[in-house]
Amino acid sequence: MKGLLVILILVIAYVFYPRYDLMIKQSPFDEHSTLEGSGYLTEGRCRDAANAMHARYYHCSAKNLWGQIFGTYTSYDPKERYADPDLFRDLHTQ
Repeated sequence: MKGLLVILILVIAYVFYPRYDLMIKQSPFDEHSTLEGSGYLTEGRCRDAANAMHARYYHCSAKNLWGQIFGTYTSYDPKERYADPDLFRDLHTQ
C-alpha cells in the first residue's frame, strides 16, 4: 500500500510539475520568438541558459504535462488565436 502511494505521488508530480522552455527574441519589436531550449526543471536554470547565450530578450515559459495532453495552452499568435470567428461571435454582434 505504501508503494502504491509513493508511485501515485510521483505520477502526480510528473504530470503537474512545470518544465520551462526558453523563448528568445532578437529585438523587442519582433512579434515571434524562437524556441532555443526546452525541458528545464527550474526557472533559474532556464535563466542561466539565456544568460549563457547572452540573450537580452527572453522568456521562460512554464508548461506541464497536463496542459500539453489536454491542450489547455493557447497560442499567442493572433493568426491562430483569432482564426475561429465562432469563438468571438458575441464580440462581433455588439
